[in-house]
Amino acid sequence: MTDTVTLKPAPDVRVRKEDGALLAAAGEPVPLNAYWRRRLADEDVVAVSPKPKTRSDAQ
Repeated sequence: MTDTVTLKPAPDVRVRKEDGALLAAAGEPVPLNAYWRRRLADEDVVAVSPKPKTRSDAQ
């Protein structure tokens, strides 16, 4: 199983996902595979901490 990480484009950068669509500026979860590891190494994307779940989210 591949780990999932939430990434967003670096400032002033537009990043394409593997399917050709643009990565959302606010960030979105993606599989941490070779493609996204390269984007991280090239500093095209930055990791985003997921929002902690609140009690209202859990219900």
